[in-house]
Amino acid sequence: MTQNVVISGYGWLAGYVGNALAGKVNIIGTTRSQQKRLALKKQGVTAIEYALGDDTSVLCSHLQNATLLLNIPPGRRNTNLESFTENMLRLIDAALSANVAHIIFISTTSVYGDDTNNVLTEQSDTNPQTASAKAHVTIENHLMSKRDQTNISIVRLAGLVGPDRHPARSLSGRQLDAGNKRINLVHVHDIVSALTSIICDKPLNDVIHLCSLSHPKRGIYYVDAANAMGIDTPHFSDTEAQPGGKVIDATQSWERLNISPTYGDPYSMF
Repeated sequence: MTQNVVISGYGWLAGYVGNALAGKVNIIGTTRSQQKRLALKKQGVTAIEYALGDDTSVLCSHLQNATLLLNIPPGRRNTNLESFTENMLRLIDAALSANVAHIIFISTTSVYGDDTNNVLTEQSDTNPQTASAKAHVTIENHLMSKRDQTNISIVRLAGLVGPDRHPARSLSGRQLDAGNKRINLVHVHDIVSALTSIICDKPLNDVIHLCSLSHPKRGIYYVDAANAMGIDTPHFSDTEAQPGGKVIDATQSWERLNISPTYGDPYSMF
């Protein structure tokens, strides 16, 4: 019997994951748009119109013995996330009641905050500072309390990079501070490899870090990236200062997944 993988939040990242899983599993994707639902159907995805907070009955009808990939971002400009958090917790509880086999939650390394210069492993304490990070920690904690009911994988992603997406473009030409801060990035190619393994091979009932293996100063890296892309370079202060800022150590996670990231060096991302 073909495994059902339900992807709730079929956006940029889910598109890459869905393409990689095509033919290996039966993909059910949620979208808030009828137009997107029809587009997904043409791609061979069973698409459901669903917005967070909606009735979950149709979604849950696909969840028995399935994998649920929760990839619903709270929105960058949303500072009142009580409703978002409550609806996510309700969706998780509904999935558990539907006997879901595995929940994968796409989280973020922002749960550690930005006021540390430490190397952070999967076992490090969280210190969320933004509304979004606090919401993610609340959802993570709720999920981790349910590990006796089903497999739970918390996947904390560093800053996202892809063939059509690189932070250097949004920084182009800007005046910025803290050029000595170290970068934490991960390429979508490596995320897809990890998620494919977690979905198809290893549930890894735990917290996972996905991040590159090296962490150059952003005041050097983003200037080099802009030059390589042929766009205006950003200008940073404090680039010559000692390296600072958090380092997301994903070594343990890559080893557990038996994956050597293709884009372990951020300089290979542009």
